Amino acid sequence: MSVERYQRFLLWLDARPGVKRAVIFLDRWLPLVPFAGYPVLLVLLNLQLFRLMGAGQREAVLEMMQHIARAVFVPALTLWGGTVLRRKLDLPRPYDQPGFTPLVAKETRGRSFPSRHALSAAVLAAVWLYFYPFVGRIMTAVALGIGALRVMAGVHFVRDVAAGFALGFALGAAGMWL
Repeated sequence: MSVERYQRFLLWLDARPGVKRAVIFLDRWLPLVPFAGYPVLLVLLNLQLFRLMGAGQREAVLEMMQHIARAVFVPALTLWGGTVLRRKLDLPRPYDQPGFTPLVAKETRGRSFPSRHALSAAVLAAVWLYFYPFVGRIMTAVALGIGALRVMAGVHFVRDVAAGFALGFALGAAGMWL
C-alpha cells in the first residue's frame, strides 16, 4: 500500500471515529479468538479420547491419539516454518516506508512476510474445520478478518496477510487431511 493511499484511508477513518475505534479494538482483540479457542479444541478432543478410553475402544483410542497429535504438531510446525521464512526473507513493513504512519504503532522493523497473525489464525481454522466444520467456518471468517485488520492497522501489506493466510490454511488442511 502506498503512503498516499494509506493516508487517504486514515483520513476516511478520521471522519468516522466509531469505525476507527472499532478497527483499533478489533485489531487488538480479534486475534485472541483463535488463540483462546485452540486450547478449547484440545480439551474437547481429549474429552473424546477419555470417553473412548472408558468405552474400551482400543482402535478408536489410537486413532484419536493420532488426531490429537496432528492437532498439536501441524499448527506448531506451521508457525515455526512461517517464523523461519519471515526471518530469512526479512521483507519491510508498510511503516518502514518514509512518511508512513500506521494506525497502530509498532516497533518491529522488517519481518513482515508472511503475517504470523494470518498464518496462525488460518492454520487453526483448518484444524477446527477438520474436527468441527461449523466452528471451522467461523474461525476461517475470523482469520480473514484478522488479515484485513492487519492491513487496515498499517502493519502489513496485503501480500503479507494473503500469503500468511494461504500458507497457514494450505499447510493446516494438508497436515490434517493427508
